[in-house]
Amino acid sequence: MPASSAQLLDPAHLSAIANYSLMAKVAVEGFLSGLHRSLFHGFGSEFQQYRPYTPGEDPRTIDWKVYARRERLQTRLYEEETDMNCSLLVDTSASMNYKGERAVCTKFHYASMVAATLAYLASRQGDNPGLYLYSDQLHEALPPGNRTARYASIHHALARARPSGSADHRLAMDYLGHHLRGRGLVIVISDMLEAENDLPSLLARVRIRHYDVLALQILDPDEIEFPRDKAARFRDLETGRECLTSPLAVADAYDKAMSTASSKLRRGLSGSRVEYRRLSTRDSLGEALASYLHHRERT
Repeated sequence: MPASSAQLLDPAHLSAIANYSLMAKVAVEGFLSGLHRSLFHGFGSEFQQYRPYTPGEDPRTIDWKVYARRERLQTRLYEEETDMNCSLLVDTSASMNYKGERAVCTKFHYASMVAATLAYLASRQGDNPGLYLYSDQLHEALPPGNRTARYASIHHALARARPSGSADHRLAMDYLGHHLRGRGLVIVISDMLEAENDLPSLLARVRIRHYDVLALQILDPDEIEFPRDKAARFRDLETGRECLTSPLAVADAYDKAMSTASSKLRRGLSGSRVEYRRLSTRDSLGEALASYLHHRERT
């Protein structure tokens, strides 16, 4: 039985595909085939091809001249000529390497899947994807370029990346600020832990450059809903410090601290006119793809 679009976007299914290019194609094609209206065609002017009309799509996409000749409903597809830049910033710090028992993959692997699918979707939409991988140093800098060649380079860069160090968001934003060209969208993909004080103001500087900004916070289910079932050893992945304790002894304090930090992050990003989405590593990648299409349609 063919997989449904929901199954194709499930991280449990996608994380089993080692090749990022193949994984991105499976996710994006599954996502687009599940849409009931055309959010992703017709922005440009260059005709690309026909395909059969799917019930539920906008009937304005139907070529009625073809129907008159062949008595078949065909939709005209266009290749977009937007030249919009889409810069993907992915946090590769050591904390992104966390994977709890309820997760199917680490936060970094999930973030990489999101980045790979967004790069593929951007190139399909006629936009120019770019990638920046950073922790306490800049590991990769692939500025937005030719979409066909660039998204392949992005997938290769994600495949060879290994989380390490701490997250220096300022370093990444300073570099980006000196290299932004044209117009477009900046997408930050990070767990954003302990970033609520600095990240909103850093992204506000990107907004001043007339770029749209989308912040995708990637969290493990353990970080969203603190596990309370058994004694555990907690280790800071960035400093190596360890602590053995009962989750029940620290759960309430953790929940309060996490709620306070999340609220401050949301308020700060909203004040900086940055759109924010929080994703669990168990969530469908469809939410990230839909967020990109929303921004693309608006810009």
